[in-house]
Amino acid sequence: MTHTPAPWHISEARSTKVDLIDNAQNHAVGEIVWADVRNPADAKLIAAAPDLLEACREALSLFDNYPETWECIGTYQVLMNAIRKAT
Repeated sequence: MTHTPAPWHISEARSTKVDLIDNAQNHAVGEIVWADVRNPADAKLIAAAPDLLEACREALSLFDNYPETWECIGTYQVLMNAIRKAT
């Protein structure tokens, strides 16, 4: 699965019930329609998703480059689960 490349950002809200997530060319990647109360923190998290996925992939590569990091097996599993969920 591929996604629209980063960076993503939150466009100016069109209303109190809708946020738009745009890419670098200001084309809409997604629209968040709030059922109840607008939550800017959730919109920021969604906009950061591509960057967070890349950070997980880079962190995971440390396990390959530095075998002694395998002591942090729980962290490895957290990273793998996050990447699987996002892809």
